[in-house]
Amino acid sequence: MKLRYPVGQPPIGLDVLWRCQAQRYSIVIDPDADIFGVSNPELQMWWYPVKRRTPKGAWISDRFIRLTAFKRYACNTETEAIESFIARKKRQIKILTAQLKNAEQDLALTKENVFA
Repeated sequence: MKLRYPVGQPPIGLDVLWRCQAQRYSIVIDPDADIFGVSNPELQMWWYPVKRRTPKGAWISDRFIRLTAFKRYACNTETEAIESFIARKKRQIKILTAQLKNAEQDLALTKENVFA
């Protein structure tokens, strides 16, 4: 697994929280024909400087991150951030699979009720 750090590594000694995410970019395939596409995904690791910590979480920018919560926007370590990313994507797959199953069942209704 190759991680990319879009803003580089944080300064040594700076208290940060980490977030891992996949990123795709729009690409031009043929500018003359106005054909566009999407790049392959890359795994990015972002860090956010902590402004203030509390017993339950931390402030980054104007956002409070509950570090004791099951789901959180950012994590204390890069390893936790990767685990959080994996959990988010597994949940996304589960949700989308259920939506696909429902759509297929809805479409099957048209085959059962064909108009004469």
